[in-house]
Amino acid sequence: MMKKLISIMLVAAMFAGLCVGGVPRAAADTKEMFLMLPVGLPYYVLNGVQKKIDAAPEIVKGRTFVPIRLISETYGANVGWDNGTRTVTVKLGNTSVVLKIGSVAATVNGKAYTLDAAAYIKAGRTMVPIRFISEALGLSVQWEPQKRLVYISAKPTFNAPGVTDKEVLIGSFSALSGAVSVIGVPFYHGFQSYINYVNDKGGVNGRKIKVEIADDQMNPALTVPAVKKFVEEDKVFAVVAGLGTPGCLAVMDYLNTNGVPFIYQGSGVSALAYPPKNYVFAVQPNYTTEGQIFTKFATDNRWNNLAVIYSNDDAGNEGKNGIEAGAKKFGAKIVYESPFPTTETDFTSYLLKVKDSGADALLVYTINVALAGNIVKTAKSLGLTQKIILDYSMAGIAATAGAAAEGVYVTGWIDFSNPDDPGVKKFYDIWLKYYPKDNPLTFSYAVAGYAAGEIFVEALRRAGQYPSRDALVWALETFNGWNGDIVKDISYGPNERAGKYSMFFMQVKNNQLVKVSDWVSVLQKP
Repeated sequence: MMKKLISIMLVAAMFAGLCVGGVPRAAADTKEMFLMLPVGLPYYVLNGVQKKIDAAPEIVKGRTFVPIRLISETYGANVGWDNGTRTVTVKLGNTSVVLKIGSVAATVNGKAYTLDAAAYIKAGRTMVPIRFISEALGLSVQWEPQKRLVYISAKPTFNAPGVTDKEVLIGSFSALSGAVSVIGVPFYHGFQSYINYVNDKGGVNGRKIKVEIADDQMNPALTVPAVKKFVEEDKVFAVVAGLGTPGCLAVMDYLNTNGVPFIYQGSGVSALAYPPKNYVFAVQPNYTTEGQIFTKFATDNRWNNLAVIYSNDDAGNEGKNGIEAGAKKFGAKIVYESPFPTTETDFTSYLLKVKDSGADALLVYTINVALAGNIVKTAKSLGLTQKIILDYSMAGIAATAGAAAEGVYVTGWIDFSNPDDPGVKKFYDIWLKYYPKDNPLTFSYAVAGYAAGEIFVEALRRAGQYPSRDALVWALETFNGWNGDIVKDISYGPNERAGKYSMFFMQVKNNQLVKVSDWVSVLQKP
């Protein structure tokens, strides 16, 4: 229950600054504060920790009112109460704020202000307009109307690595040369195009984003020194959009140990998200999650008896483990299961056993396109009637298996099924505006980079006017089913770092992949 309450509270989107002009700023030694407060709930989150509040925030005449001590004493101010005059006084350094119960008159250092609504007593607590008292103390206040959530941050002694008044410096790595550059170049271009778009609109909270890009050729021997340079010499704020499992795994622990946020890895390996690491935020569905989604989709369609074959490598074994976990979670029965070597060329014996197993569906887990194509063609030749489900790297199965692929199911995690979707159109407009010479057929790689940019920019926006690395972590933990232009349903939490817990399913029909399901999610919050 506690975790659910935290999840409810940690929901925020883009915040619009609505500062009260002319209110003096407190001149005192104050502390860093990152507070999220949902209207109507008797809880708040301070620096990532949930706390109880005596009187829930409520809206009066369009203003949010909270107990005065919540803001004042949390930030280190002293609160005084005069029962005779029903006056409350808040003092912090050289700043003195005076309000009177039942009156719209208030003063800050003797200067008079008129409030939109008067302070009042509720449950024995003095309720005051949160924006007025917060900004008088030098705090930044932002409001998310859709989620009815107030976000308050304090300007710390500000020295966040990579952050100046005008710029946020981040690092990124991709294969810009070598054999894998056919993937790495559009991946980076998709990422940089979104950053360029944001910068051209003014940046985030008044700062432009600068990207230091390293060409690691998807070789961890090049990734490691490049990332160490980012951290130790360039002093980047975060590392965003790293491509490739080898390099991402090689620098994951280094970045986490050094407290540098590492957001979006172009990889599906589960080790990025499990066990969760404080500063590492995965996005792409990992093999464990996808395996569970396989099982959830099957049981949702009442295909409860499952056959599983998987490649005997890291990806296949992780996918198989996810399928097994999903079977326990969703009530499926695995009636046949077998690994196969990545050198296998004849799948007849495996598939004959599947055919006779009584299985309703065959779940195949391998990221080797040639092997999957061979399996699908052999199954068709043997007359298997089981439904066949493949992972999202098999989006080209119709080309690989030809007519045998008809009816096969394939997962997806970014939905491009509707070319008229505004998000899809926006992606193409932005990507090809900044990189008009890119081949549009490489869109699936550019999309991944674009998604990384969307997530980082949204987190940076939520981290507020004075972002720290920890504030960025807390901001990411507020993602609860967040949707961007093209990336959808992204969730994090204090112990959740996988990002994407949902996928949809497509089916090969007349040689084309056709979307046949809504999002299937395996994220369960107690």
